[in-house]
Amino acid sequence: MAIGGRTGSGRFKRALQTVHLWLGLLLAIPIIMIGLSGSALLLQREILAYSVPAPTAQGQQAKLEDLVASAQKAAPENATVRSIVPPAYAGAPTTINFDMSGRQPRTRVHVDPVSGEVLGTEPVTNRGPILDFLIRAHAFLLLPAPIGFPMVGWMAGVMTFMAVSGLVLWWPRQGMWRQAFWMRKGARGLRFHVEFHHVVGFWGSVILLVMGVSGLYLVYPDTFRKTTELVLPTDRTPRQQDAQYAPGPSPLHADGAIAAALAAVPNTRAVNVQLPPTPDLPFVVHLETTEFRPKLPPILVTLNARTGEINFIDDPRRYPISDKFLNLQHTLHFGIGLGWLWKVLVFVSGILPLALGITGLMIYVKRRAAKRPLSEAEGAVSQPAE
Repeated sequence: MAIGGRTGSGRFKRALQTVHLWLGLLLAIPIIMIGLSGSALLLQREILAYSVPAPTAQGQQAKLEDLVASAQKAAPENATVRSIVPPAYAGAPTTINFDMSGRQPRTRVHVDPVSGEVLGTEPVTNRGPILDFLIRAHAFLLLPAPIGFPMVGWMAGVMTFMAVSGLVLWWPRQGMWRQAFWMRKGARGLRFHVEFHHVVGFWGSVILLVMGVSGLYLVYPDTFRKTTELVLPTDRTPRQQDAQYAPGPSPLHADGAIAAALAAVPNTRAVNVQLPPTPDLPFVVHLETTEFRPKLPPILVTLNARTGEINFIDDPRRYPISDKFLNLQHTLHFGIGLGWLWKVLVFVSGILPLALGITGLMIYVKRRAAKRPLSEAEGAVSQPAE
């Protein structure tokens, strides 16, 4: 029913548009800061991951204990092996992590997984000023942590609202669907900015919504968990081992620990094996699934270092739906464990607030400029002639 020439739906959209506009104008700078710093952090992480030396030898992979012996020669004196990272992909090195009695400094040694040749060493140092700036900008808006961290949570809530409200405002009228997904050729001026804002906002709304919701989880995990458990099934009953697993060799070594873990948990690959400091502590093997599903959090298998028996298996694939949903938020937000395409989308999501903020501001400015001559003309007409 129309009242005063405007339907209830039209009034709602007009009010929503006003809120959407002013939230975007007032909070554009902190949201853009969070987005750009997040994209920069992701890019920095990927550059470092692919900057390790590449092995050249061909053939069967050497035993891990031989690779450790080779890496030990390049490690600092009195350094202790703590973990081994098998090649993550074809052409990647094996990485041996060392530390000094469990304390800093730590060192990574990259070796050829076939020949055992040392490809390079990398000290694990504290983050530098650029990385520190990016982290503080993304997590705290460059403010003191007790102030900045909750503010980032509020910005995540605002971005979630902006994604949903933007989708509602974009929703085309009947008969206009075909033109709603792409910009029309030759659009200029105000029309260009409006169509760019609508089209980019539509295609980016899902990823922005995901970033907003996952950001809320990271800032307010307890509240988010309690809310999730109200609507999704949860089961806190401890799971018992439901099968007898073949033990590894006795006494256990790294290759045997990985082989036993892979045999116990099929359709997986090893991503890390932690060596016990003493025989009384277990080997810990981290696995990731090779199935089409999120790779994180990893599957954890612990094995008795003396007997080779499997002590415990923690498989996130068997978690209740509520826990799977919560774990997924971390994976989604940081762009890990979901393939290269999702990494690209997460990177782009950090740039979208800048693009949408600029076009939103241009729409506001150009519409204000278009109204001003009309207002001036109406004022001139109302003036009495002299």
